[in-house]
Amino acid sequence: MGYIIATVLVALCLIAVPYYLRKRTWTNLNQEIMEEDFDTFYYTLDSFKCKMSMSAFERENMRLSGYIAQNRKDDVEEQLNMMLNMRIKKQQKLALYQRAFYYYIGLGRAKKTRDMIDLVQSIDPSASQDLEIQYSILIKRESRYIQEIQDRIDRLWDGKSEMDPSKEMAVGTLEYLLGLQYSYNNDIDNMNRVFDLALKHCAGTPYEESILKIKKQKA
Repeated sequence: MGYIIATVLVALCLIAVPYYLRKRTWTNLNQEIMEEDFDTFYYTLDSFKCKMSMSAFERENMRLSGYIAQNRKDDVEEQLNMMLNMRIKKQQKLALYQRAFYYYIGLGRAKKTRDMIDLVQSIDPSASQDLEIQYSILIKRESRYIQEIQDRIDRLWDGKSEMDPSKEMAVGTLEYLLGLQYSYNNDIDNMNRVFDLALKHCAGTPYEESILKIKKQKA
């Protein structure tokens, strides 16, 4: 009987300890990057406990987060190239391609952005649809998706009732994409109408600065 109890306790420890260690490590890493304590962040990332509790992909993805947070563009590029050649699961590849897409589109790098869309499409064509829309609007500066973006906004918010705070950022992002398309068409009235809403829902984000700049240019 005692042997059985001891075996059960050992089994529970083997389950509980890695779980606790993983949770604690994730918490530490997130706190360190939020506090911009990058020396400690990279030390934790390369520690034995981190290697024991996180996969290689998870660690390198965290390292990528650090480089992006520090705006270390050369290191980000090198890290992405290394990760793109890692032997990882299909879903991890998909997540990496999508992350690289958002990084490159934020820099306005058309070819790299297009390459990431093609890689996403090679794994999951349905996952590339939203990326195609963003590429069209943000990189190619097209206005092909006015109605589709408006329909998405309408599904999230009726434009009258108080908005669920959890939806504000999503609605604001869509309003930004819609306003951009109106700006490309020089439809100033609709641009201002939509951008004024987006300013309320995207206050304090990079979208705010972009919107104010466009409104000033179009005034």
